[in-house]
Amino acid sequence: MSERRKGYFLVGIAGTLWGTVAFLVTKLLDAQLSLPTIVFYRMFFAFLSLFFFLLFTDISKLKIDRILLKYVVAIGLVSQCLFNISYFSAIKLTSVATSVTLLYTAPIFIALMARIFFQETFTRNKLLALLLCVAGCFLTITGGSLQSFQFDLKGILFGLAAGITFGSLTIISKPIADKYHPYTIVFYSIGFGALFYLPFSEPMLLLQSQISLLTWFYALSLSIISTVIALVIYFSGLAKGIEASKAGIISTIEVVVSVLLSFLFFQEQIWGWKLMGILMVISSVIVVQLDQFIRINKKAKAAN
Repeated sequence: MSERRKGYFLVGIAGTLWGTVAFLVTKLLDAQLSLPTIVFYRMFFAFLSLFFFLLFTDISKLKIDRILLKYVVAIGLVSQCLFNISYFSAIKLTSVATSVTLLYTAPIFIALMARIFFQETFTRNKLLALLLCVAGCFLTITGGSLQSFQFDLKGILFGLAAGITFGSLTIISKPIADKYHPYTIVFYSIGFGALFYLPFSEPMLLLQSQISLLTWFYALSLSIISTVIALVIYFSGLAKGIEASKAGIISTIEVVVSVLLSFLFFQEQIWGWKLMGILMVISSVIVVQLDQFIRINKKAKAAN
């Protein structure tokens, strides 16, 4: 397997792990925790767990220089803090379906920013994959119905801002992904994210709540599996020299995993348009790889 294929595979694994977020957050909401509290402690426990892991395994990964500092501050502020503020503001002003659909415009913004900053080209296959990806996410989330949509202008703007700030994670981190260890990038970006988000959170509510061991398990799983491990794998994928725009499309496999978990644990139906959406998202992941296969075939023919 080539390095780039490994990179795309790792991004797909990261997207799969991100697909568990909706399930875990639902369980924490059922435990009467507020969204701001969940968001803050997701980052805080992720930061804390990674700190102790590195402290006892490889403390050198905690070293940081001025160049990396600028990037992780930007990731913490934009891709962690501003993203969560935008996303949950959109939910309050519109609906979950509207906000999630607007969030998954992120691959479009990633492709546009990748064109500007990294001169990545728009091929026919990439454009087709983008179309399949965004349309598939819409059908998967809404089932093809607009009844769950709420068209509040301010809320829509917040939703689009969530898509941009979520997409900025890939754009900001790509230049440093192959220069620094993913542990270091994740540790500091999450740490700054928690710091910037602290004024908007309600951290004392967790300490005042009577939380079961199962709820603690969900909270730690959200922090360690869906955050630390997922981000480390994602940055490891980016470090393989893959295109940012393609990474954005492949990571939307998260939507498919999220819906499948809802089907398994919450008996959510996935037939009809939702199933069509799932197939479209999966198809986008396949289509976006075609350019690479075409290049490989051309090189093989030229060699012969």
